[in-house]
Amino acid sequence: MRTTGYGRGGQRGRLPVWLRVLVVLAAGWGAFLFGQQVADGYTATEEYRNAPVCAAGSAGGSAVGHADAGEECVRREAGTVLGRRTGEHCTYDGTSGDAGSGTTTCSTYYDVQVERPGHTDWLSVGPGAYDEAEKGDRAEVRLWRGEIVGLEVPGHTETYAPSSQSGVFWRLAAGCLILLVGGWGVVSGRLSSLFAFHSFGLLFVAFGTAWLGSMALFGGHPLTWGFAIVWTGFAVFWTVTARRMG
Repeated sequence: MRTTGYGRGGQRGRLPVWLRVLVVLAAGWGAFLFGQQVADGYTATEEYRNAPVCAAGSAGGSAVGHADAGEECVRREAGTVLGRRTGEHCTYDGTSGDAGSGTTTCSTYYDVQVERPGHTDWLSVGPGAYDEAEKGDRAEVRLWRGEIVGLEVPGHTETYAPSSQSGVFWRLAAGCLILLVGGWGVVSGRLSSLFAFHSFGLLFVAFGTAWLGSMALFGGHPLTWGFAIVWTGFAVFWTVTARRMG
């Protein structure tokens, strides 16, 4: 009997076994590498969280200068408020070819301009700090390994996650997506399935899983936890339902 495709019967349309094995091995290796980067980001973030504030009079240009030799600390720099600005970031969700049927969603941003030795930065703040910060007010900028991680203006303190923490989310998302591709190589191996409409839901599954993983490592507000759980659950439900209907 003559056969067509990559195999017999139910194997038709699937990638050859050797190629699927390569996909799975590559996915495993990629997930391992991203996992290492997530671990490194977590370790670096914990170092920042446990770091003391530099003692007064410590070395100005270095993040090292605490009384204990070699211990890293959060450096403080005096600054001045130069100005402020506010506005809206808007996105439009419309239907192609049906003008006016979409929805516009806007969020308000608040920024304060701070001058410090050798630098001038626009920093995001909350509405309370924006309302009270005036031009000429004193400010204190806190830095960790050259990154701004905090701002103090009269009556308000703002904190900013270091890049080691914010980068963990994207590495988790990439690792989850790679694992899902590896799972596809084991279960299906059909290109038509990988690029099918329902497979786009895997992007949202990976996003939600990374969101939950990041909060598990660094914590999160209960409302954010709830929203992330609903998001991920709906993404999984939609993907499975779309697959069954397709």
